Amino acid sequence: MSEGEKVKYPFAFDGRWALRHQIPYTVEHDGRTYQVLATVFAEPSVHGRIRVGCEGRPVGEFDGLTPGDVLEITGDSWRVAEVDYRTRIVLEHVIDGCEEDTGVQPGT
Repeated sequence: MSEGEKVKYPFAFDGRWALRHQIPYTVEHDGRTYQVLATVFAEPSVHGRIRVGCEGRPVGEFDGLTPGDVLEITGDSWRVAEVDYRTRIVLEHVIDGCEEDTGVQPGT
């Protein structure tokens, strides 16, 4: 990557994006700035919520997230890999209906 080149998801690593509980993330897409915020709840069972805003306005909310759920953020598909109570929601990038190769095998 050349100096000054922007990365759409600067927090994603190896096709995975760990959204920490109540830590806002910024994503640049099509000349606009998006904010992404994850929250993890314990009741009635552990699940997550991801809110997406653009320039101060809400544009999407995904509630009741559990592993296996698929959502779209700024035109890209992500599958929920993990929901850790009060810690994080881990997303895996999905490309053309297939998960990006992360080197992690299911069940490990």
